[in-house]
Amino acid sequence: MKYNLDQELWLSSSLFCGVDEVGRGALAGPVVAAAVILPRHATIAGVDDSKKLTPLRRERLEPEIKLRSVAWAVGAASHRFIEEQNIARASFRAMRLAVRRLRVQPELILADGWAIPDVGLPCHGIIHGDRSSLSIACASIIAKVWRDRLMIRLSRNYPGYGLDRHKGYGTAAHLRALRELGVSPIHRRTFKPVAALVASEQ
Repeated sequence: MKYNLDQELWLSSSLFCGVDEVGRGALAGPVVAAAVILPRHATIAGVDDSKKLTPLRRERLEPEIKLRSVAWAVGAASHRFIEEQNIARASFRAMRLAVRRLRVQPELILADGWAIPDVGLPCHGIIHGDRSSLSIACASIIAKVWRDRLMIRLSRNYPGYGLDRHKGYGTAAHLRALRELGVSPIHRRTFKPVAALVASEQ
């Protein structure tokens, strides 16, 4: 990470956490968020936006981040919540849960993208925050690893879809499996490719 805006905040007395979510664009499974509080002037070599890292690199960084953080927590919103509300509300719900589950209460939140509504704390939304904040990047790695492991477990309950490989995202193989097997109980029925398939079956 070339630039880390956390350095500026560490000069103040505020205790802050970074928050990010993953799974927003997937067709199946929950959206997952993580919140991370790092010690002042922390450095963790190799941390970057989780999307830029290989699965192996994320797996190796995740335990180090957890070990070196002041506190970390994960929150999730289910596929059913996504269907009933929408993906934006579900993402914010997962983020709020992650913040509330921190064993140390922060004074400020840095969120990737948009500020989190109704979180009860000052919150700054930072566009591409996972590329410019070490705390947010660490949160993105924890959330990604947590969700990937969940999707691998779910692939055993719902075989044939390849959830362990694409983690629920709309790859060509996933769409082909949907057409062949139909919609599983964990697919998001309000998302366009799944909704179109549901409509064609009615």
